[in-house]
Amino acid sequence: MTFNEYQDRAGVTALYQDKFYPIASLMVESAELSDLFIKPMLRGDKKQIDRHDIVSEAGDVLWNLAMLLRDNGIDLLEVADYNLSKLQSRADRGVIKGSGGNR
Repeated sequence: MTFNEYQDRAGVTALYQDKFYPIASLMVESAELSDLFIKPMLRGDKKQIDRHDIVSEAGDVLWNLAMLLRDNGIDLLEVADYNLSKLQSRADRGVIKGSGGNR
C-alpha cells in the first residue's frame, strides 16, 4: 500500500463533522504514543514496552495526520517526499544536527 492509498482508505472512516477534529486528536494521540515511552523512563521502569501498543498508538497518529492533510488538500506522499528532500539537503550541507527549522 502507498501513502496515498492509505490516506484514501482511511478517509472512508473519517466521520467527523468539524475539520478541527483531526487537529485536536493528533495532539492527543501523539501524547499517548509518547507516554508509552516517557512514563517508564521517568519512573525508571525496566519493563518492555508492548509492541502492539506502539503500533496501535502510532496508527492513531498516522490516521489523524492523514485526515488533517486530506482536509487541506495535501497528500501524505507529498509530505514524505518533501521531508526526505529536506533532510537530505541538511545532510549534504552538514547541518542535520543543527537547530531551527530553516537551516
